[in-house]
Amino acid sequence: MWVRHRAAGWGQGRSMGVSSTSTPADGEDSAERTEMVPWVRTMGEKLRQRLRLDVGREICRQYPLFCFLLLCLSAASVLLNRYLHVLMIFWSFVAGVVTFYCSLGPDSLLPNILFTIKYKPKLGLQELFPQGHSCAVCGKVKCKRHRPSLLLENYQPWLDLKISSKVDASLSEVLELVLENFVYPWYRDVTDDESFVDELRITLRFFASVLIRRIHKVDIPSIITKKLLKAAMKHIEVIVKARQKVKNTEFLQQAALEEYGPELHVALRSRRDELHYLRKLTELLFPYILPPKATDCRSLTLLIREILSGSVFLPSLDFLADPDTVNHLLIIFIDDSPPEKATEPASPLVPFLQKFAEPRNKKPSVLKLELKQIREQQDLLFRFMNFLKQEGAVHVLQFCLTV
Repeated sequence: MWVRHRAAGWGQGRSMGVSSTSTPADGEDSAERTEMVPWVRTMGEKLRQRLRLDVGREICRQYPLFCFLLLCLSAASVLLNRYLHVLMIFWSFVAGVVTFYCSLGPDSLLPNILFTIKYKPKLGLQELFPQGHSCAVCGKVKCKRHRPSLLLENYQPWLDLKISSKVDASLSEVLELVLENFVYPWYRDVTDDESFVDELRITLRFFASVLIRRIHKVDIPSIITKKLLKAAMKHIEVIVKARQKVKNTEFLQQAALEEYGPELHVALRSRRDELHYLRKLTELLFPYILPPKATDCRSLTLLIREILSGSVFLPSLDFLADPDTVNHLLIIFIDDSPPEKATEPASPLVPFLQKFAEPRNKKPSVLKLELKQIREQQDLLFRFMNFLKQEGAVHVLQFCLTV
């Protein structure tokens, strides 16, 4: 620092016109000082690296209280060296805490016997409550403080949800095939009325919309790194152990199942157990994917359970478990070549499954009551108002009556 100030002052004096007489000795001295500056900087950097000042500063920033206590204990040991035998108790306690934290910390390879609290970041997307028990003011479930209000997302989760028209047409075609293969063959023998199928279309649209909204909230990298990779490594380990036990590859599958032992998943025991497991899993998903109060209709839930478990989930799992599909997905995941350029313009965005959910039934239903009939009969109006109070939509009826 002194050399730097001297060199700066000397240069400033020359620029301001201060008379100075230079001798050859002064020139040699200034040259030596100029050469000394990089050497001092190099020595300072080496000293900094050896002392690890950056690491110490980072530790003090992360653990300020611990560093303060350590500094106080060190100062007390220097000042009160007579009572060093007493201070050794505190030093032993500090050494034990540091050893315990370093050996059983969350970043260690050793198992952690303590419960660690992990912070889960809150996502900005609005949470869906298909059961309709959430409060629009505070967001709590079954809130008794605020007046319930109508949440359109609980009844129409497809609002503001748009996808490409080609994707929408393909998805509608798949759902139409499901209806043609599993609903219409027996339903057309009963009646030609499309009211039930129209309700089923709306239910399928509701299910698909909620599923897409929840997929947007899934942290896919976390699932891959924390769940899929662990399961894949476990499976590879089991296959390697099974291959060491059998010589013929025809018995490899049975040996792998025996190697799993009690850890074998219940769905892998037989085809019947797999279908039964998918049925139970579908029933657990009903409160989250079906419209509010739709689970009260037992016949509808049984029909949707059989359609989803036997026609959607089971073939999808068979397709994903195919080795050709797994290899193809791995190639897509690993391949870093750029995709082919699109030759056609992008298709426009359309509301999600709007054409699929359009009612096909043109006949008026006998069970349907018009609002005019409800207004003219007081008992119907009273029951209708009680129903809207439960749904949090009585203000809609009040607006209609006022108009």
